[in-house]
Amino acid sequence: MGSRRIVGLAAGLTLAIAASAPAAAQATADVRCLMASNLFSSAAKDPKARKLAEAGKYFFLGRVSGRISEQQLRAQMLAQAKTITPANAANVMQACARQMQSGAAMVDRVGKQLATRKK
Repeated sequence: MGSRRIVGLAAGLTLAIAASAPAAAQATADVRCLMASNLFSSAAKDPKARKLAEAGKYFFLGRVSGRISEQQLRAQMLAQAKTITPANAANVMQACARQMQSGAAMVDRVGKQLATRKK
C-alpha cells in the first residue's frame, strides 16, 4: 500500500472518529430526554405537562431509534438514571421540551417554505 493511500486512510479514520464524538454525545442527551419525558408523562400533575412529556417520549425515541443498539441504550439508561434527580428533573425536562419545540419549529418553517414554492 502506498504512503499516500495510508495517509488518506488515516485522515478518513480520524474524521470518522471526530464526527462520531458529537453524535455519541447527542445520543446520550437524547436518552436523557427520553427518560425525563417518560418520567414526566406519568408523574406530572398538570395534564398539559403530561401531554407535552408524552410527545417528548416519542420525539426522543425517534431520535434514539436506529442510532444506538439495545445494549447501548441499556447502558446509557443506567448511566442517565443516576443523573436525573428530583432536584434537577424539572430543569432537564424543560431543556428537553425546548429542544423538541425547536425541532417542531424547524419542520413548520420548512413546511411553510415548501408550501409557498408550490403556489
